[in-house]
Amino acid sequence: MWKKRIAVKKKYFVVGGLAVIIILAVLYCLYVNNDLTVTSYKIETKLDNPLRIVQLTDLHEKEFGEDNIRLIETVKEQNPDLIVMTGDMQNKNDEDTDVVCSLIRELSNIADVYYGYGNHEKTWEQTFNKNFAEIVTDAGATVLENEYMDITVRGNELRIAGYMGYYRAVNMTADTEKEQQAELAFMDEFENTDRYKILLNHIPTSWSDWGYLDLYPVDLVFSGHYHGGQMVLPFAGPLYAPYIGFFPDNVKGLYQGENGNCILSSGLGTDYFIPRINNPPEIVTVVLE
Repeated sequence: MWKKRIAVKKKYFVVGGLAVIIILAVLYCLYVNNDLTVTSYKIETKLDNPLRIVQLTDLHEKEFGEDNIRLIETVKEQNPDLIVMTGDMQNKNDEDTDVVCSLIRELSNIADVYYGYGNHEKTWEQTFNKNFAEIVTDAGATVLENEYMDITVRGNELRIAGYMGYYRAVNMTADTEKEQQAELAFMDEFENTDRYKILLNHIPTSWSDWGYLDLYPVDLVFSGHYHGGQMVLPFAGPLYAPYIGFFPDNVKGLYQGENGNCILSSGLGTDYFIPRINNPPEIVTVVLE
């Protein structure tokens, strides 16, 4: 009888121990998923004056505090000259744009906000038959989708552009030959300048995996989309990246080439209720010197 009681006690002990581990793991994930981190980079350039840029990407309508106050205050602390958003700030299946628009209204009081589309914004427009660019423009952002602008910031002459898909591999996102030719023409025009070229390119594959930093004259690319591998497992690394698959190699960081640099952020949120594990939300600050 006493052996049976010991066995039962051991069973309860094991079950209880597993329950505690699971609860602690869930609490840890909840904490990490709401703990904003700032990743800083310094890049040497030929600009006349230093320039500070903050990148936000892949928010997926997540809120850090009421009305995103913690996110706004953290951005403000970076003292940016420009704020860039590189897509998937909005969720494709939610018609309500209040989270994104409210954030833009507040951030535009800190610095000019430039917004590049992600795949979620593209799908959102198709789903709800609305012009997303008009909505966020009214909120205070400058939207760049297959277009560029020449701007001067702190005495620096810049050309800034936005493109959602696989740069220079237009057949992967544009359906017709006419659309593909139009996208290539935009890229040719964007690259044809002596200004410092900044590209908001949601999908990073051309730069992080295909070596295009050695092929095309783009000075600085900001990307997202991969969510930093979503779940970062101990000893195994990133688990999954959209459009890439399981155990991807390049999911975040600074990538350098002969012609320029790509900053790939792990972003701020997630979609489809898939949790981020061991992968805290990231704000990127870049100082161009």
